[in-house]
Amino acid sequence: MIAEPATALTLRPYQVEALEAIAAAERRDLQRVLEQLPTGCGKTVVFVHLISDRRDLGRALVLVHRDELVQQTLQKLHAVAPDLDVGVVKAERNDVEAHVVVASVQTLSRPSRLARLGGGFATIIVDEAHHATANSYVAVLRHLGAWDDDGPLTVGFTATPQRADGVGLGEVFEEIVYRKRILEMVEDGYLCDLRALEVRLQADFRQLHTRAGDFVDRDSEELLLNANAPEHAVQAFVEHAAERKALLFTPTVRVAHAMAAAFRGAGIPAEAIDGAMPLDQRRAVLERLHEGDTRVVANCAVLVEGFDEPSIDAVIIARPTRSQGLYVQMIGRATRTYPGKDDALIIDLVGATNHHDLVTTASLFGLSRDEVERGSVAEAFAERRRVATALEARGQLVARAVDLFNRRALRWVHAGDRFALTLPDGWIALEPNGTSWDVIRATRQGAREILGRGLDLTYGQGVAEDYVRRAGSVGLVHSQAAWRQRPASAKQVALLTRLGKSVRPGIRAGEASDMITTAMVAGVG
Repeated sequence: MIAEPATALTLRPYQVEALEAIAAAERRDLQRVLEQLPTGCGKTVVFVHLISDRRDLGRALVLVHRDELVQQTLQKLHAVAPDLDVGVVKAERNDVEAHVVVASVQTLSRPSRLARLGGGFATIIVDEAHHATANSYVAVLRHLGAWDDDGPLTVGFTATPQRADGVGLGEVFEEIVYRKRILEMVEDGYLCDLRALEVRLQADFRQLHTRAGDFVDRDSEELLLNANAPEHAVQAFVEHAAERKALLFTPTVRVAHAMAAAFRGAGIPAEAIDGAMPLDQRRAVLERLHEGDTRVVANCAVLVEGFDEPSIDAVIIARPTRSQGLYVQMIGRATRTYPGKDDALIIDLVGATNHHDLVTTASLFGLSRDEVERGSVAEAFAERRRVATALEARGQLVARAVDLFNRRALRWVHAGDRFALTLPDGWIALEPNGTSWDVIRATRQGAREILGRGLDLTYGQGVAEDYVRRAGSVGLVHSQAAWRQRPASAKQVALLTRLGKSVRPGIRAGEASDMITTAMVAGVG
């Protein structure tokens, strides 16, 4: 067990598990490890305990993403472990002799500052570690010997290990050694429950271009403003969140200010902040939000990370994204518990026509739009479990599964007792394992890889669908993909014939693809 050092905050059970996972990884000779904890679950408490527990081994460095996060991290360190000798490397401060150094990668990646940092570090903490593949982070970590055989233990913390640009964190970290997801923390009472609402704009998100894995901001700006998104956001807030306090996320500064103006025009106290605003003015806006004098704060990429205001109980997503990581960061601003706060409302501004890569609350949790709008996220999963238990008691495991899969955004095919998603070179399938399910990745050449074993059905669905998203194959398997309505190709028809399947005249490509996958998956022993 992990010993608790003298700190101002004791550990929750999962935080003890997180520390034990790091210790176990180190015993396995892992040196660069990653932990995933949702926003609001106290990752600072975990890494301060880790630093304090290892203080006799040498110094520690806490590497944060931006200069403005240094002070916030420093305050948390003092609150959690007031006895630690903590210094700052930032602007005019250069406390390089401190036992614990807090620095931003912005400052420390400058060769002159890095050279003066010195050595003797036994522990490096990388906060918001999904940024760690950037050249600036890698330069700092290499300078401090993170890849050396006798280098420091390097631990990354993030709520979102996925990157929209497809660059894997495996380039820096050897393994994710501990992971907790939002739903787990909601069900255990550590985060507040989520409710969701989709506002259907008259805007075709299929028009949006992508760059580095996500939608181009200027395209999103034009689309939102042409669809009168500010007016629709105000209407949704008035009808569904009038008593709440909200953050609003936008793709550009122009949209942020347009949103704030629209709210003020409706008599709702609202302000916008952006990166060019002086820090003292930004803090004043956030103080007014804290006090309740301002009800809505719109921002473009300023409050996505490192902003803690637990009283926030609504988030308006007016920033279309394909990035699950970015989306989780945005909704995470409202998931912290707070006295008198029952839940968090997420308002998604989405197009009238579905874009198969657009992340919403429903798609993030693998729920249908109806499910999230009938109740909270936790209630939706509780209802699924209740129905599943009732059906399983009557021996209808597969019937229940068919019902759940039919409601997914991705196109699952039913093949015997298996369910599968098509991949370019094979499929990913859920196979029954008693009353649970295994997730199997298979190729047409017969290779098999186990991605998960003994999972409940909805968790297995999530594992499989996350794999497909990471593989960039969502367009191939989305139930509303345009290609599904095209005529079946000659190659598809020929393959179906070889598989002994009758092909009706006028068969569409989607139906043919489903038939091929079904035949191949069912044919596996």
